[in-house]
Amino acid sequence: MPNYDHTCEKCKKDFIIEMKMSEVDKKKVSCPECGSKKVSRNVTNNTFWSESIDRYNYSKTQNNE
Repeated sequence: MPNYDHTCEKCKKDFIIEMKMSEVDKKKVSCPECGSKKVSRNVTNNTFWSESIDRYNYSKTQNNE
């Protein structure tokens, strides 16, 4: 299941929630620190992977030797 980064608007704590893609807009998320339901989902791409990007990075490191 994917992880979704959130920030509590009340206490400003960042936290991660694991949920199914089908639950994203339906599941009510609350802050694990203060219990507030005023949370915002952050846009992140730390799980993004592309073979074309890896090829580009590989060729750049090989050319620098």
